[in-house]
Amino acid sequence: MSSRGVLLLALLLCGCAGLPQYSHPEPELHPQASAASPLALWAEPLLKQHPGQAGLVLLGSGTDAFLARLLLVAGTSERLDLQYYLYHNDLTGKVFTWALLQAADRGVRVRLLLDDMATRGADNELRLLNRHPNIDIRLFNPFLRDYPRDMQFLTRYGVSTRRMHNKAMIADNTLAIAGGRNIGDEYFDAARNAVVFGDLDVLTLGPVVDDASTEFDRYWNSGLAVPVEYVINDGEAQDETALNTLRLQLQHWLQSNRQHPYVQALQARALNLAEHYEQRLFWGKAYVVADAPDKIRSRHYQSPLFGNLITLLENAQQEVLLVSPYFVPGDEGVEFLAALVARGIHVQVLTNSLASTDVAAVHSAYKHYRAALLRAGVELYELRPDSQAAGEHRRWTGSSSASLHAKVLVIDQRYFYVGSMNLDPRSLRENTEMGVLFEQPQLGREASLNLQANLAQESYRLLLQGDELRWQEQRTDDTPQIYHHEPHASLWRRLQSWVLGILPIESEL
Repeated sequence: MSSRGVLLLALLLCGCAGLPQYSHPEPELHPQASAASPLALWAEPLLKQHPGQAGLVLLGSGTDAFLARLLLVAGTSERLDLQYYLYHNDLTGKVFTWALLQAADRGVRVRLLLDDMATRGADNELRLLNRHPNIDIRLFNPFLRDYPRDMQFLTRYGVSTRRMHNKAMIADNTLAIAGGRNIGDEYFDAARNAVVFGDLDVLTLGPVVDDASTEFDRYWNSGLAVPVEYVINDGEAQDETALNTLRLQLQHWLQSNRQHPYVQALQARALNLAEHYEQRLFWGKAYVVADAPDKIRSRHYQSPLFGNLITLLENAQQEVLLVSPYFVPGDEGVEFLAALVARGIHVQVLTNSLASTDVAAVHSAYKHYRAALLRAGVELYELRPDSQAAGEHRRWTGSSSASLHAKVLVIDQRYFYVGSMNLDPRSLRENTEMGVLFEQPQLGREASLNLQANLAQESYRLLLQGDELRWQEQRTDDTPQIYHHEPHASLWRRLQSWVLGILPIESEL
């Protein structure tokens, strides 16, 4: 057999390999929070005023969303559980890692569950952090380390291509943050000379936090969540000085960046932030809705998250607002939304324009459904790349483009959902997702009014003239500008979208 044939056979055999073989640890469940926890001492008086209810604070500002995470880490006394799809080693990633190390050093148990999609190049740091006696890291659906990762998308197709997209952070089983943000500069208004994401998280307290902890336990104890030491070769015997070297490197990096504009912005915003949260709390019924980890092993999984949202939509009486950065409704989705409009429901959809999307392939599939949606009476909006809704510090970050990343649903100004799930085939069938559903009329009204007030200024409204699409942009003097092709998208971007649009890839998007 030729050397090329041997290589191909080896790759195919590797493609048949499964998860690392090991004795999975005993299931670990979260304990109830201690009443002496600083977070519990802050939350308890508020919870007593609203028995049985959940409190929720919207984290629309990227800076506030990052500060909220740092404050939770600083206030935790016993346990931090974190579950993320992406965790970048950039400015905010380094600051966050340092904060986690500080918490672990003072005795906090840190459980970090990461999808293995974006850990390329991070093996050594993960290995070192995992050596800390109070830090345990597991990788969800890990890639094999003994042959190229990119090749595994082909040889392990249907395994490596299905990912854990959940995002959650839980502190002392008392406060939790969930929503659309990963850990990285572009999610926290810190990206320099790059796309800035408009995103949304919620800070929650009350019974819903215990539900979030239960969901975390379900993923942590899954056979798909593999301890780092069984995935990454630890090489030589553990060297206690290596972790300390990493700690010192982070400390030195932080000290050298104390005058960074973003660090300065964090310090300015940190004052009286807890009081701000108390003033912005909404109280009502809240539910965690999530897929099971085994979703990625099944081609016939019925998503409870998607099912719950569909049920709420079917029972809508007046108004539906959908915000999804990646929106590929398919023929069934178009028919579903058309049926809502036909019975008198006002349906508005906000997604990315070709100029603002960070995934042109998704836009190439979505564009085929725009005319049908408009003919059905759905109001369709696409985010402008110069939107000020994404990134409050674009003056100093140098970012030239905004992109939508928030996933939000508001129904009848009463039900409010925020989470990780996009309205596309990948979220529905391929990846695991989670979110928080909140029943609270005041929040629903405010979210509805704020979204609708900003649509004209921050997005293009799509119109049909005969069979031709038009994009309407509202200028500052309230006069409309009409575009006859994808506005502010380069010729190369439009060509890329056209080529991708003729490929049979929609089911993978």
